[in-house]
Amino acid sequence: MLSLVPWMVWVSSVCFLQGRPGSCKEIKLPSRVGKAPSPSDFLDKLMGRTSGYDARIRPNFKGPPVNVTINLFINSFGSITETTMDYRLNVFLRQQWNDPRLAYKEYPDDSLDLDPSMLDSIWKPDLFFANEKGANFHEVTTDNKLLRIFQDGNVLYSIRLTLILSCPMDLMNFPMDIQTCSMQLESFGYTMNDLCFQWLDIGPVQVADDLMLPQFVLKEEKDLGYCTKHYNTGKFACIEVKFHLERQMGYYLIQMYIPSLLTVILSWVSFWINMDAAPARVGLGITTVLTMTTQSSGSRASLPKVSYVKAIDIWMAVCLLFVFAALLEYAAVNFVSRQHKEFFRLRKRIKEQQRQRTEQELVEQSQAYFLHSYGVAGDAPPEMDAPIFQALPHGFPLYDIRKQFVDRAKRIDTISRAVFPLSFLCFNVFYWLTYKVLRNEAIRATL
Repeated sequence: MLSLVPWMVWVSSVCFLQGRPGSCKEIKLPSRVGKAPSPSDFLDKLMGRTSGYDARIRPNFKGPPVNVTINLFINSFGSITETTMDYRLNVFLRQQWNDPRLAYKEYPDDSLDLDPSMLDSIWKPDLFFANEKGANFHEVTTDNKLLRIFQDGNVLYSIRLTLILSCPMDLMNFPMDIQTCSMQLESFGYTMNDLCFQWLDIGPVQVADDLMLPQFVLKEEKDLGYCTKHYNTGKFACIEVKFHLERQMGYYLIQMYIPSLLTVILSWVSFWINMDAAPARVGLGITTVLTMTTQSSGSRASLPKVSYVKAIDIWMAVCLLFVFAALLEYAAVNFVSRQHKEFFRLRKRIKEQQRQRTEQELVEQSQAYFLHSYGVAGDAPPEMDAPIFQALPHGFPLYDIRKQFVDRAKRIDTISRAVFPLSFLCFNVFYWLTYKVLRNEAIRATL
Protein backbone atom coordinates (compact mmCIF):
# COMPACT_ATOMS: atom_id res chain seq x y z
CA MET A 1 0.00 0.00 0.00
CA LEU A 2 1.26 3.50 -0.81
CA SER A 3 2.10 5.78 2.05
CA LEU A 4 -0.16 8.72 2.75
CA VAL A 5 2.03 11.52 1.29
CA PRO A 6 2.78 9.87 -2.12
CA TRP A 7 -0.90 9.01 -2.38
CA MET A 8 -1.89 12.66 -2.01
CA VAL A 9 0.69 13.78 -4.58
CA TRP A 10 -0.53 11.15 -7.03
CA VAL A 11 -4.16 12.22 -6.64
CA SER A 12 -3.29 15.90 -7.17
CA SER A 13 -1.34 15.09 -10.34
CA VAL A 14 -4.22 13.11 -11.81
CA CYS A 15 -6.71 15.88 -11.12
CA PHE A 16 -4.44 18.51 -12.71
CA LEU A 17 -3.82 16.44 -15.87
CA GLN A 18 -7.54 15.80 -16.30
CA GLY A 19 -8.31 19.51 -15.94
CA ARG A 20 -10.81 18.85 -13.14
CA PRO A 21 -9.13 20.12 -10.01
CA GLY A 22 -12.45 20.83 -8.26
CA SER A 23 -13.51 17.23 -8.49
CA CYS A 24 -10.69 16.18 -6.21
CA LYS A 25 -12.67 17.45 -3.21
CA GLU A 26 -14.99 14.45 -3.50
CA ILE A 27 -12.20 11.90 -3.30
CA LYS A 28 -12.04 10.18 0.19
CA LEU A 29 -8.62 9.44 1.50
CA PRO A 30 -7.95 6.02 3.05
CA SER A 31 -8.01 5.53 6.84
CA ARG A 32 -4.97 6.24 8.98
CA VAL A 33 -2.72 3.27 9.51
CA GLY A 34 -2.66 1.79 13.09
CA LYS A 35 -6.33 2.26 13.98
CA ALA A 36 -7.42 0.57 17.31
CA PRO A 37 -9.32 -2.69 16.83
CA SER A 38 -13.01 -2.94 17.69
CA PRO A 39 -13.90 -4.13 21.21
CA SER A 40 -15.22 -7.43 19.88
CA ASP A 41 -12.08 -8.14 17.91
CA PHE A 42 -9.96 -7.12 20.87
CA LEU A 43 -11.76 -9.45 23.29
CA ASP A 44 -11.60 -12.32 20.82
CA LYS A 45 -7.89 -11.77 20.53
CA LEU A 46 -7.45 -11.41 24.31
CA MET A 47 -9.50 -14.31 25.65
CA GLY A 48 -11.57 -15.71 22.80
CA ARG A 49 -11.17 -18.88 20.82
CA THR A 50 -8.41 -17.41 18.67
CA SER A 51 -6.40 -16.15 21.66
CA GLY A 52 -5.14 -19.50 22.90
CA TYR A 53 -6.26 -18.59 26.46
CA ASP A 54 -7.26 -21.65 28.51
CA ALA A 55 -9.44 -20.89 31.52
CA ARG A 56 -8.70 -24.34 32.94
CA ILE A 57 -5.07 -23.46 33.63
CA ARG A 58 -4.13 -21.09 36.40
CA PRO A 59 -1.80 -18.13 35.82
CA ASN A 60 1.92 -18.91 36.23
CA PHE A 61 1.22 -22.59 35.66
CA LYS A 62 4.02 -24.70 37.12
CA GLY A 63 5.44 -21.48 38.53
CA PRO A 64 4.94 -19.43 41.72
CA PRO A 65 1.49 -19.52 43.37
CA VAL A 66 -1.14 -16.98 42.43
CA ASN A 67 -1.58 -14.32 45.12
CA VAL A 68 -5.24 -13.36 45.50
CA THR A 69 -5.96 -10.16 47.44
CA ILE A 70 -9.38 -10.04 49.10
CA ASN A 71 -11.49 -7.38 50.70
CA LEU A 72 -15.10 -7.33 51.93
CA PHE A 73 -17.80 -4.70 52.05
CA ILE A 74 -20.55 -5.63 54.52
CA ASN A 75 -23.85 -4.29 53.28
CA SER A 76 -26.05 -5.74 56.03
CA PHE A 77 -25.45 -7.80 59.17
CA GLY A 78 -28.21 -9.40 61.15
CA SER A 79 -30.42 -12.38 61.97
CA ILE A 80 -28.08 -13.66 64.65
CA THR A 81 -29.87 -16.79 65.89
CA GLU A 82 -28.95 -18.45 69.17
CA THR A 83 -30.98 -21.62 68.62
CA THR A 84 -29.15 -22.54 65.41
CA MET A 85 -25.97 -20.63 66.32
CA ASP A 86 -25.48 -18.84 63.03
CA TYR A 87 -25.70 -15.36 61.56
CA ARG A 88 -26.72 -13.86 58.24
CA LEU A 89 -25.00 -11.10 56.31
CA ASN A 90 -24.94 -9.53 52.86
CA VAL A 91 -21.49 -8.76 51.46
CA PHE A 92 -19.62 -7.62 48.39
CA LEU A 93 -16.74 -10.06 47.97
CA ARG A 94 -13.87 -8.60 45.94
CA GLN A 95 -10.94 -10.64 44.68
CA GLN A 96 -7.96 -9.32 42.77
CA TRP A 97 -5.08 -11.25 41.17
CA ASN A 98 -2.67 -10.97 38.26
CA ASP A 99 -2.99 -13.02 35.10
CA PRO A 100 -0.13 -12.17 32.68
CA ARG A 101 -2.04 -13.73 29.82
CA LEU A 102 -4.64 -10.94 30.07
CA ALA A 103 -2.16 -8.06 29.85
CA TYR A 104 -2.72 -5.88 26.78
CA LYS A 105 -1.36 -2.81 24.96
CA GLU A 106 -3.51 -2.68 21.84
CA TYR A 107 -6.46 -1.00 23.57
CA PRO A 108 -6.09 2.59 24.80
CA ASP A 109 -8.16 2.29 28.03
CA ASP A 110 -6.36 1.56 31.29
CA SER A 111 -9.05 -0.93 32.31
CA LEU A 112 -11.95 -2.79 30.81
CA ASP A 113 -15.29 -3.37 32.56
CA LEU A 114 -16.64 -6.54 31.04
CA ASP A 115 -19.99 -8.28 31.07
CA PRO A 116 -20.36 -10.93 33.82
CA SER A 117 -20.84 -13.55 31.12
CA MET A 118 -17.11 -13.18 30.35
CA LEU A 119 -16.33 -14.75 33.74
CA ASP A 120 -16.69 -18.18 32.19
CA SER A 121 -13.89 -17.33 29.77
CA ILE A 122 -11.18 -16.66 32.37
CA TRP A 123 -9.59 -18.48 35.27
CA LYS A 124 -10.96 -17.66 38.74
CA PRO A 125 -9.86 -18.66 42.27
CA ASP A 126 -11.83 -21.53 43.81
CA LEU A 127 -12.68 -19.64 46.99
CA PHE A 128 -15.37 -20.93 49.35
CA PHE A 129 -16.57 -20.10 52.88
CA ALA A 130 -15.44 -22.83 55.27
CA ASN A 131 -18.10 -22.11 57.94
CA GLU A 132 -20.94 -21.49 55.50
CA LYS A 133 -24.34 -23.08 56.20
CA GLY A 134 -26.23 -21.48 53.32
CA ALA A 135 -25.67 -18.91 50.59
CA ASN A 136 -27.27 -17.46 47.49
CA PHE A 137 -26.37 -15.16 44.61
CA HIS A 138 -28.31 -12.05 43.60
CA GLU A 139 -29.72 -11.81 40.09
CA VAL A 140 -32.10 -8.83 40.25
CA THR A 141 -32.19 -7.09 37.90
CA THR A 142 -29.11 -8.80 36.51
CA ASP A 143 -26.26 -10.87 37.92
CA ASN A 144 -24.65 -8.82 40.68
CA LYS A 145 -21.12 -9.46 39.45
CA LEU A 146 -18.31 -7.24 38.27
CA LEU A 147 -15.32 -8.11 36.10
CA ARG A 148 -12.57 -5.59 35.41
CA ILE A 149 -9.29 -6.24 33.62
CA PHE A 150 -6.34 -3.84 33.77
CA GLN A 151 -3.55 -3.30 31.22
CA ASP A 152 -0.96 -5.03 33.39
CA GLY A 153 -3.08 -8.19 33.62
CA ASN A 154 -4.63 -7.51 37.03
CA VAL A 155 -8.15 -8.87 37.34
CA LEU A 156 -10.80 -7.53 39.72
CA TYR A 157 -13.73 -9.84 40.40
CA SER A 158 -16.54 -8.60 42.66
CA ILE A 159 -19.71 -10.45 43.56
CA ARG A 160 -22.66 -9.80 45.88
CA LEU A 161 -23.60 -12.67 48.22
CA THR A 162 -25.98 -13.39 51.05
CA LEU A 163 -24.39 -15.81 53.50
CA ILE A 164 -25.52 -17.79 56.52
CA LEU A 165 -22.40 -18.61 58.51
CA SER A 166 -21.93 -20.79 61.55
CA CYS A 167 -21.10 -19.00 64.79
CA PRO A 168 -20.59 -21.18 67.90
CA MET A 169 -21.73 -19.10 70.87
CA ASP A 170 -20.93 -19.22 74.57
CA LEU A 171 -24.17 -18.26 76.33
CA MET A 172 -23.03 -18.49 79.95
CA ASN A 173 -23.34 -14.69 80.30
CA PHE A 174 -26.57 -14.43 78.28
CA PRO A 175 -28.05 -11.81 77.89
CA MET A 176 -24.97 -9.79 78.89
CA ASP A 177 -22.65 -11.71 76.58
CA ILE A 178 -20.13 -10.72 73.92
CA GLN A 179 -19.98 -13.08 70.97
CA THR A 180 -17.19 -13.56 68.43
CA CYS A 181 -18.36 -14.72 65.00
CA SER A 182 -15.85 -15.56 62.31
CA MET A 183 -15.84 -15.80 58.52
CA GLN A 184 -13.34 -18.16 56.94
CA LEU A 185 -12.39 -17.93 53.26
CA GLU A 186 -10.56 -20.97 51.99
CA SER A 187 -9.32 -22.51 48.76
CA PHE A 188 -11.12 -25.71 47.89
CA GLY A 189 -8.92 -27.42 45.31
CA TYR A 190 -5.67 -25.48 44.94
CA THR A 191 -3.02 -26.06 47.58
CA MET A 192 -0.71 -23.32 48.78
CA ASN A 193 1.75 -24.33 46.06
CA ASP A 194 -0.74 -22.97 43.54
CA LEU A 195 -2.87 -20.38 45.35
CA CYS A 196 -2.48 -18.02 48.32
CA PHE A 197 -4.97 -15.61 49.89
CA GLN A 198 -4.20 -12.33 51.63
CA TRP A 199 -6.19 -9.37 52.93
CA LEU A 200 -6.07 -6.00 51.19
CA ASP A 201 -3.64 -3.67 52.93
CA ILE A 202 -6.05 -0.70 53.10
CA GLY A 203 -9.64 -1.28 54.15
CA PRO A 204 -9.74 -5.08 54.06
CA VAL A 205 -13.17 -5.20 55.74
CA GLN A 206 -15.51 -2.27 55.26
CA VAL A 207 -18.91 -1.76 56.82
CA ALA A 208 -21.83 0.31 55.54
CA ASP A 209 -22.23 3.58 57.42
CA ASP A 210 -25.91 2.99 58.20
CA LEU A 211 -25.44 -0.58 59.41
CA MET A 212 -27.50 -1.31 62.53
CA LEU A 213 -28.21 -4.56 64.36
CA PRO A 214 -31.40 -5.07 66.40
CA GLN A 215 -29.81 -6.70 69.48
CA PHE A 216 -26.06 -6.33 69.03
CA VAL A 217 -23.44 -3.65 68.56
CA LEU A 218 -20.79 -4.52 66.00
CA LYS A 219 -17.42 -3.51 67.42
CA GLU A 220 -15.06 -1.55 65.20
CA GLU A 221 -12.22 -3.91 66.04
CA LYS A 222 -12.09 -6.78 63.58
CA ASP A 223 -9.40 -9.41 63.93
CA LEU A 224 -7.85 -10.41 60.61
CA GLY A 225 -5.72 -13.50 60.42
CA TYR A 226 -4.83 -16.73 58.71
CA CYS A 227 -6.42 -20.12 59.29
CA THR A 228 -4.32 -22.36 57.04
CA LYS A 229 -5.89 -25.82 56.85
CA HIS A 230 -3.98 -29.10 56.75
CA TYR A 231 -5.85 -32.01 55.21
CA ASN A 232 -4.86 -35.38 53.85
CA THR A 233 -5.03 -33.85 50.39
CA GLY A 234 -2.57 -31.06 51.19
CA LYS A 235 -2.12 -27.65 52.74
CA PHE A 236 -4.74 -25.09 51.73
CA ALA A 237 -4.76 -21.32 52.08
CA CYS A 238 -7.34 -19.85 54.46
CA ILE A 239 -7.91 -16.36 55.82
CA GLU A 240 -10.48 -15.28 58.38
CA VAL A 241 -12.05 -12.23 59.95
CA LYS A 242 -13.60 -12.20 63.43
CA PHE A 243 -16.52 -9.93 64.28
CA HIS A 244 -17.04 -8.94 67.91
CA LEU A 245 -20.71 -8.50 68.82
CA GLU A 246 -21.85 -7.07 72.15
CA ARG A 247 -25.45 -7.82 73.01
CA GLN A 248 -27.72 -4.96 74.01
CA MET A 249 -29.98 -6.13 76.82
CA GLY A 250 -32.70 -3.48 76.55
CA TYR A 251 -35.16 -6.02 75.15
CA TYR A 252 -34.43 -8.50 77.93
CA LEU A 253 -34.76 -5.83 80.61
CA ILE A 254 -38.23 -4.95 79.37
CA GLN A 255 -39.43 -8.47 78.61
CA MET A 256 -37.76 -10.58 81.32
CA TYR A 257 -35.92 -8.80 84.11
CA ILE A 258 -38.41 -6.06 85.01
CA PRO A 259 -41.54 -8.32 84.89
CA SER A 260 -39.86 -10.96 87.05
CA LEU A 261 -38.63 -8.27 89.46
CA LEU A 262 -42.17 -6.92 89.82
CA THR A 263 -43.52 -10.42 90.35
CA VAL A 264 -41.11 -10.97 93.24
CA ILE A 265 -42.08 -7.63 94.79
CA LEU A 266 -45.75 -8.53 94.35
CA SER A 267 -45.23 -11.72 96.35
CA TRP A 268 -44.10 -9.61 99.32
CA VAL A 269 -47.52 -7.94 99.53
CA SER A 270 -48.69 -11.09 101.27
CA PHE A 271 -46.65 -10.12 104.36
CA TRP A 272 -48.95 -7.11 104.92
CA ILE A 273 -52.20 -9.06 104.49
CA ASN A 274 -53.94 -10.32 107.62
CA MET A 275 -53.00 -13.89 108.44
CA ASP A 276 -56.67 -14.81 108.77
CA ALA A 277 -57.27 -13.93 105.09
CA ALA A 278 -56.10 -17.32 103.91
CA PRO A 279 -57.74 -17.21 100.42
CA ALA A 280 -56.08 -13.88 99.60
CA ARG A 281 -52.61 -14.88 100.75
CA VAL A 282 -52.71 -18.36 99.24
CA GLY A 283 -54.14 -17.07 95.97
CA LEU A 284 -51.47 -14.37 95.73
CA GLY A 285 -48.69 -16.84 96.46
CA ILE A 286 -49.85 -19.41 93.91
CA THR A 287 -50.39 -16.73 91.26
CA THR A 288 -46.87 -15.35 91.63
CA VAL A 289 -45.36 -18.84 91.53
CA LEU A 290 -47.22 -19.71 88.32
CA THR A 291 -46.31 -16.36 86.78
CA MET A 292 -42.63 -16.88 87.49
CA THR A 293 -42.82 -20.41 86.08
CA THR A 294 -44.30 -19.04 82.86
CA GLN A 295 -41.71 -16.29 82.59
CA SER A 296 -38.90 -18.77 83.20
CA SER A 297 -40.19 -21.04 80.44
CA GLY A 298 -40.51 -18.09 78.06
CA SER A 299 -36.92 -17.02 78.68
CA ARG A 300 -35.68 -20.43 77.54
CA ALA A 301 -37.88 -20.69 74.46
CA SER A 302 -35.52 -18.76 72.17
CA LEU A 303 -32.34 -20.41 73.44
CA PRO A 304 -30.67 -23.71 72.59
CA LYS A 305 -30.77 -26.60 75.05
CA VAL A 306 -27.27 -26.20 76.42
CA SER A 307 -25.95 -28.17 79.38
CA TYR A 308 -24.47 -25.24 81.30
CA VAL A 309 -26.23 -22.59 83.40
CA LYS A 310 -26.80 -19.18 81.84
CA ALA A 311 -27.06 -15.84 83.60
CA ILE A 312 -30.77 -15.58 82.79
CA ASP A 313 -31.31 -19.06 84.28
CA ILE A 314 -29.79 -17.99 87.59
CA TRP A 315 -31.96 -14.87 87.69
CA MET A 316 -35.17 -16.75 86.94
CA ALA A 317 -34.33 -19.54 89.38
CA VAL A 318 -33.67 -17.12 92.25
CA CYS A 319 -36.83 -15.13 91.49
CA LEU A 320 -38.85 -18.35 91.50
CA LEU A 321 -37.21 -19.31 94.78
CA PHE A 322 -38.19 -15.99 96.37
CA VAL A 323 -41.86 -16.18 95.36
CA PHE A 324 -42.02 -19.82 96.44
CA ALA A 325 -40.44 -18.91 99.78
CA ALA A 326 -43.08 -16.20 100.22
CA LEU A 327 -45.77 -18.84 99.78
CA LEU A 328 -44.06 -21.13 102.28
CA GLU A 329 -43.77 -18.21 104.69
CA TYR A 330 -47.53 -17.99 104.91
CA ALA A 331 -47.71 -21.73 105.50
CA ALA A 332 -45.38 -21.24 108.48
CA VAL A 333 -47.40 -18.28 109.75
CA ASN A 334 -50.64 -20.18 109.48
CA PHE A 335 -49.16 -23.21 111.22
CA VAL A 336 -47.80 -21.18 114.16
CA SER A 337 -51.01 -19.17 114.57
CA ARG A 338 -53.02 -22.41 114.94
CA GLN A 339 -50.79 -24.02 117.57
CA HIS A 340 -52.95 -22.79 120.45
CA LYS A 341 -55.69 -25.09 119.20
CA GLU A 342 -53.25 -27.97 119.29
CA PHE A 343 -52.30 -26.97 122.81
CA PHE A 344 -55.93 -26.94 123.94
CA ARG A 345 -56.43 -30.35 122.38
CA LEU A 346 -53.46 -31.73 124.28
CA ARG A 347 -54.61 -30.16 127.52
CA LYS A 348 -58.04 -31.70 127.10
CA ARG A 349 -56.50 -35.10 126.55
CA ILE A 350 -54.30 -34.68 129.64
CA LYS A 351 -57.29 -33.80 131.80
CA GLU A 352 -59.15 -36.83 130.53
CA GLN A 353 -56.19 -39.04 131.40
CA GLN A 354 -56.06 -37.51 134.88
CA ARG A 355 -59.74 -38.16 135.41
CA GLN A 356 -59.38 -41.80 134.47
CA ARG A 357 -56.35 -42.23 136.68
CA THR A 358 -58.16 -40.57 139.58
CA GLU A 359 -61.12 -42.87 139.28
CA GLN A 360 -58.81 -45.87 139.23
CA GLU A 361 -57.07 -44.70 142.38
CA LEU A 362 -60.43 -44.14 144.12
CA VAL A 363 -61.43 -47.67 143.36
CA GLU A 364 -58.11 -49.18 144.42
CA GLN A 365 -57.39 -47.09 147.52
CA SER A 366 -60.92 -45.85 148.36
CA GLN A 367 -59.53 -42.42 148.93
CA ALA A 368 -60.83 -39.14 147.62
CA TYR A 369 -58.66 -36.91 145.64
CA PHE A 370 -59.58 -33.41 144.66
CA LEU A 371 -58.15 -31.92 141.56
CA HIS A 372 -57.53 -28.30 140.93
CA SER A 373 -59.60 -27.40 137.89
CA TYR A 374 -56.91 -25.19 136.25
CA GLY A 375 -53.68 -26.89 137.23
CA VAL A 376 -51.87 -29.70 135.48
CA ALA A 377 -51.01 -32.49 137.84
CA GLY A 378 -48.70 -35.34 137.17
CA ASP A 379 -46.17 -35.71 134.44
CA ALA A 380 -47.09 -34.15 131.12
CA PRO A 381 -46.87 -36.30 128.00
CA PRO A 382 -43.88 -35.87 125.73
CA GLU A 383 -45.87 -33.53 123.43
CA MET A 384 -45.93 -30.85 126.11
CA ASP A 385 -42.16 -30.72 126.19
CA ALA A 386 -41.97 -29.52 122.54
CA PRO A 387 -40.14 -26.17 122.10
CA ILE A 388 -43.23 -24.51 120.68
CA PHE A 389 -45.13 -25.03 123.98
CA GLN A 390 -42.37 -23.78 126.20
CA ALA A 391 -42.18 -20.29 127.74
CA LEU A 392 -45.98 -20.13 128.02
CA PRO A 393 -47.64 -18.14 130.84
CA HIS A 394 -48.14 -19.96 134.14
CA GLY A 395 -51.62 -21.29 134.56
CA PHE A 396 -52.31 -21.48 130.80
CA PRO A 397 -55.24 -19.05 130.59
CA LEU A 398 -57.06 -19.25 127.25
CA TYR A 399 -56.55 -15.65 126.15
CA ASP A 400 -52.85 -15.54 127.02
CA ILE A 401 -52.14 -18.81 125.27
CA ARG A 402 -53.86 -17.74 122.05
CA LYS A 403 -52.18 -14.32 122.12
CA GLN A 404 -48.77 -15.94 122.61
CA PHE A 405 -49.04 -18.00 119.41
CA VAL A 406 -50.62 -15.21 117.35
CA ASP A 407 -47.83 -12.87 118.34
CA ARG A 408 -45.28 -15.43 117.21
CA ALA A 409 -47.00 -15.68 113.82
CA LYS A 410 -47.12 -11.91 113.46
CA ARG A 411 -43.44 -11.72 114.34
CA ILE A 412 -42.67 -14.03 111.39
CA ASP A 413 -44.51 -11.64 109.05
CA THR A 414 -42.69 -8.65 110.52
CA ILE A 415 -39.28 -10.26 110.09
CA SER A 416 -40.12 -11.37 106.55
CA ARG A 417 -40.97 -7.78 105.54
CA ALA A 418 -37.34 -6.87 106.10
CA VAL A 419 -35.50 -10.12 105.39
CA PHE A 420 -36.98 -10.80 101.94
CA PRO A 421 -36.27 -7.35 100.40
CA LEU A 422 -32.80 -7.16 101.91
CA SER A 423 -31.93 -10.65 100.71
CA PHE A 424 -33.17 -9.88 97.21
CA LEU A 425 -31.23 -6.61 97.20
CA CYS A 426 -28.02 -8.42 98.15
CA PHE A 427 -28.62 -10.94 95.38
CA ASN A 428 -29.09 -8.12 92.85
CA VAL A 429 -25.85 -6.44 93.87
CA PHE A 430 -23.93 -9.70 93.58
CA TYR A 431 -25.65 -10.71 90.32
CA TRP A 432 -25.16 -7.48 88.37
CA LEU A 433 -21.66 -6.95 89.70
CA THR A 434 -20.64 -10.44 88.62
CA TYR A 435 -22.18 -10.60 85.16
CA LYS A 436 -22.27 -6.97 84.06
CA VAL A 437 -18.89 -5.84 85.37
CA LEU A 438 -16.47 -8.61 86.32
CA ARG A 439 -17.24 -11.15 83.62
CA ASN A 440 -17.59 -8.54 80.88
CA GLU A 441 -14.18 -7.10 81.74
CA ALA A 442 -12.66 -10.59 81.67
CA ILE A 443 -14.18 -11.28 78.25
CA ARG A 444 -13.01 -7.95 76.83
CA ALA A 445 -9.49 -8.68 78.07
CA THR A 446 -9.41 -11.87 76.03
CA LEU A 447 -10.61 -10.24 72.79
